Amino acid sequence: MFLPSLMRPAALICATLALPSCIFVAKETQSPATTECATPAQPTEAVTGAAMAKPEERKPESKEASESAEAKARAKERKAQKRAHALELARMELDMARMEAEHDEREAARKVDEARRELDEARRDMEHFRAKLPRELADMQLDLDRSIQGKTEAEQELREMEATYAKDQFATDTKELVLMRHRKRLEFATRALELEQAAFNDKKTVELPKREREHEKKLRDAESDLRSAEFAAAKHKLATQLELARKRWELAELERPEADDETKGD
Repeated sequence: MFLPSLMRPAALICATLALPSCIFVAKETQSPATTECATPAQPTEAVTGAAMAKPEERKPESKEASESAEAKARAKERKAQKRAHALELARMELDMARMEAEHDEREAARKVDEARRELDEARRDMEHFRAKLPRELADMQLDLDRSIQGKTEAEQELREMEATYAKDQFATDTKELVLMRHRKRLEFATRALELEQAAFNDKKTVELPKREREHEKKLRDAESDLRSAEFAAAKHKLATQLELARKRWELAELERPEADDETKGD
């Protein structure tokens, strides 16, 4: 029973002496892969940085990225809304421009037609005046000739009465009464002739030429108004076509896809 207890130190000594050799043999027999696996792996820089980074330092970066993405999305949505609103306004403006163009075109055509009617009326008035002018002059000449004839007859009757009563030595009162009548008739005929002559001259040299000039002016004004109306209608038509073309182009530009706008700078 005492032997095992005495042999324990000796066994321990032998085991201790044999351990280094066993370890050495084991190291020589291990493969390089086994050796590498046995050695602890060194951490990489990415893993080290991620491991060393604190959670509080990573959170702000993800929050800023999220906020930036939301801001971009809102900006894109706002841009789309503005584009849709501008497109709607452009369509409404084009429709309104078409309505105004149609109304203005009808109004311009109406003014041209009215100017043409006024010109035709002025021409008819001028033709009527020129056709009536000889008749007016002839009528006034007839009145003047009647006045001349009345004066002539009054003179003749007065001379006859004077010759008749010159032979008669009696009836003095009757003679004077009759001669006074004829003298007054001649006087009135003379005065009427003078008035008729003055009226004839005034109408022939003043009134009728003035009326003729007025008709001529009315005719020239009507012709000028017609040319102005035609010019205004043509000018307005061109301006309307230009405005409609501009509106259509703006609408077409707004209806283009956004991708075309992004490639315009290329």
